[in-house]
Order: sequence, then C-alpha cells, then structure tokens
Amino acid sequence: MNILIISQVFPPKRGGVQTAAYNTAKFLSKMGNSVVVLTCKWGKEQRSKHKMDGFFVYRYKQYNPPEIKGITQISSLRFMPKAIWKLPHIIKKHKIDLIHAEGRLFPISWVSAILNMLIFKRPMFVSVQGRLEVGISGVIENIFDKIITKHIYEKNLKKIICVSDSLKKRLISLGIKEEILKTIPNGVDISEFYRRKDSRFLDKYLNGRNDFKRVIFVGRLDYQKGVEYLIRAIPMVVAEYQEVHFFILGNGNLEIMLKNLVNDLHIQDYVTFLNFIPLEKMPDFYSSADIFCLPSIHEGFPLSIAESLSVGLIIVASKTEGIPEAISENKNGFLVNPRDYKHLSSKLVKALTLDDSEINKISNKNIRLSRKRYSWEKIIKNIYQTYFESA
Repeated sequence: MNILIISQVFPPKRGGVQTAAYNTAKFLSKMGNSVVVLTCKWGKEQRSKHKMDGFFVYRYKQYNPPEIKGITQISSLRFMPKAIWKLPHIIKKHKIDLIHAEGRLFPISWVSAILNMLIFKRPMFVSVQGRLEVGISGVIENIFDKIITKHIYEKNLKKIICVSDSLKKRLISLGIKEEILKTIPNGVDISEFYRRKDSRFLDKYLNGRNDFKRVIFVGRLDYQKGVEYLIRAIPMVVAEYQEVHFFILGNGNLEIMLKNLVNDLHIQDYVTFLNFIPLEKMPDFYSSADIFCLPSIHEGFPLSIAESLSVGLIIVASKTEGIPEAISENKNGFLVNPRDYKHLSSKLVKALTLDDSEINKISNKNIRLSRKRYSWEKIIKNIYQTYFESA
C-alpha cells in the first residue's frame, strides 16, 4: 500500500507528534508499504527531498505566526503554502492509496482534509496528539473541535485516532461521534529504547555522589508541565531524604523563572538543569535514573511516560487525563494531585524509600507493560488494522 504521512513537525525536531509521525512512517515501511512523508524544513535539515529509514521525505518551508502569551495553539498555526501547492503532485506521483495526518490543529492537516474531501478522495485518518488545554487555550481548542473536527474531520475521515481514552471522551463530550474515534496510544521503539544496565550517564553531574538516587523530569519548561511544583516540593523531600539529586531536562519560556526559584529556595546543590541530550543518548539518560517525575497540570498521553515505562523507572506523575491510563497507584507508580507540591513531595519520598524488592517488582512490571501495550510493533499493527477495518 502507498501511504502518505502528513505532519507539520518531524525529526530532527523533537517532541511527541514528531516521534509518532516518524515511528508510524518507519514501521509502516518495515511492513512492506511504500511510505512518503510531507513535512517542514527544520534547523539544519533544509533538504527539499531525501530518503530516511526506508521512506521518502518531502520538506517545505514553514511560516511561523507570532507568539501570544497564554494561547498555546498559536504555535500550531504554521503555514506551508508550497506543501499545499505540491500535495496533488505528490499524491499522483507516488500513487497514494491512503493519507494519515498527525496533529489535528496543524493547518496542513485540516487543509489536506478539505482538499481530500473535494479532490483526492482517498481514505484519510488523523491522529489527535498532545495535551488537553485549559483557560483561554481550552476555549479556543473547544471551538476548533466544534467546527473543524466536527464538520471536516468527522464527516470526511475514516477514523480519528486518539492517543488516550481521556482525549476520546473529551471529543465525545463536544459532540463527535464515538464510532469514528479510536484510541491508540503513543509508544516507544523497544529495540532502541530499553534499560541499559549499569548506565552511569548521570554520574558526571554528581561530583562523586554516585550513590545518590536520581529523579528526572523530561519535557518543556512551561506552565502546563508543572515543573514549578516539582521544584517547590524539593525542599520538603530533602528534609526527609538527603541523598537525592533532581535532573530537569528541557527548555521553554519558564526556564529563567524556574532557575531563579531554585536559587530562592536554596536548593542549588540538589538540582541540575540540562538543556539538551542527543536522541541516541536518551535511553542511557533514563536508564541512569531511579525515578521519573511528571507534575503536569494537564496532559494527553505524554511520550515520556511510555519511555519511562520501557526502562522500568518508578514513576511519580499527576493524576490528570491520560496518565492514569498507564499508571496505577501503588501498583506501578504513584499519582499526585496537580499543583499540590506537598502531596507531590510525600509521594516522592515514598518512591525514594522503597526497598529493593519493591523497586524490582515495580520496575519489572513497567517493562512488561511497555512491551505489552506501548511498543511500536504492537501500535503499528493496531494502526494498520484500523486502516483496513475503516477503508
């Protein structure tokens, strides 16, 4: 089958949508399909056409809108006019049988859906990635779904694929028909993302304190990820458990504020900010940690949860939207109330004071769960089956 993957964002840019689009293309190609990706130029990757891991990639320049504080969807409104212009040529040249768009908010996704309805008339699918918005962003997202998702995607697509049941339920609450929705979570390539035994990746940051336990956060440094509450929890954690160090990996518009907060709380000796780690080193980074903490205020189904499960980390995360679909309290991790840093500190202390038998039990359970539910080998079979059931 000849399949076109449309994704506004794609590697080398990193993130949940990018990783999902890349793995969808890679694993569909491994199954013997002819896969073409339509995406944007990014960073040093300025080639217009190239091959990548068994599939073909077209890249076009994108035009970014100005940022508006508090409205996260603005960053999704990146336009690629040349990509739209070239889309009919790509579909004809590669004899495309089926179209799969990643990310419903991107203009390239919904414009392609309109063109497909009017001209191409191919079976088309869209994946709903990402978080659930609140505040002004939530209002805007609801309006988008009531107009675009309801009147374009629902009426003209074969399936809307949601990364979590919570996202699916939200769309149903907005009037989207349940029969067009299907939940298929994000996942990891377990052939690459697995626990590296005896990884010492983080030792170089500990100044000889290699026996300290390591708590990591991975994600954007913005309001939605709730990193402020993790930092505010740290003084209470170290009051009860001193042999611990926290690593915060990411960047974003709150980076300076968060670093200042660490200084104000006098916990510099317990916190290290990391801006970038090469993608191929991420399994080593995760494997050298003991606990993964995600204090998000709201979340769809984060890739970092699947990555943490795959290396068997103890997980302490917010009890919000898609996260409890993977984490069960006291069974394979600990759930906390969003914005409640006192509750977060108590659960972190609980995770830090588990004995070895409890740690091994949870770690092995998480690795098994990752293999069973969140491996891309399983996910791509589910996606492929959805294509055939719906076409």
